[in-house]
Amino acid sequence: MKRRFDFLIPLLFAFTACASPSAPPVRPEAPLLPERNLLTVAVLEFEDHGIGQTAATQGLGRTLADRISEQLSGRPDLRLIDRESLQKILEELSLASLDIADRESQLRLGKLLGAQYLIMGGYTSLAGGLRIDGRIVEVERGIAEGSALEGRAAERAILEKNFSKQMADLLIAKVGLPQGMPKSSHDFFLQGLALEQSNNNRKALEMYQKALAIDARHQEARERMENLLLKELQ
Repeated sequence: MKRRFDFLIPLLFAFTACASPSAPPVRPEAPLLPERNLLTVAVLEFEDHGIGQTAATQGLGRTLADRISEQLSGRPDLRLIDRESLQKILEELSLASLDIADRESQLRLGKLLGAQYLIMGGYTSLAGGLRIDGRIVEVERGIAEGSALEGRAAERAILEKNFSKQMADLLIAKVGLPQGMPKSSHDFFLQGLALEQSNNNRKALEMYQKALAIDARHQEARERMENLLLKELQ
């Protein structure tokens, strides 16, 4: 972990040096998102629906879940269930992603996670082709909306990128969230908080840097960034 964030060490000293002498000390336990109604989403690993895993599909299930999460994680109006919490609940229920096809399991999982929506699906690789199927399940009503994408297995990276955006756009349109990303310093700060809450520390640091690039006096962004850097370098 330390090595991953070595390149950010100079940022810690640079922003600390630029801080006002009268600035308050870093608060180790600054609150994350303010209390408000957020759309809560859980993204499950996608299942391999083929005969057997091939080199072209190795690790694809988790990668798809990660890519979709990345597409959604910058939004301050949405909260993602982190992987650790999701896995813990699945283990407690003795469920795999494949077992959550029935209405009862979806409702139990959604209630335990506090999630209004589940994103799940699977993929199939055959004769050099790759098909990815996903669906967004509204937990309370049990209504699902699906999307699919096909292409060559050799172009897996492109398919991952396009499909993850496709699923993220589908969710945003389905629930009526605004399109596009906010641009103000405070909006980037809120994105950083959302990412930090989703345990995506690298992206959170990027958002705090963007907030400070717009407004170097944004003390909360500075404190969160310094605090996060110190935590990761321990």
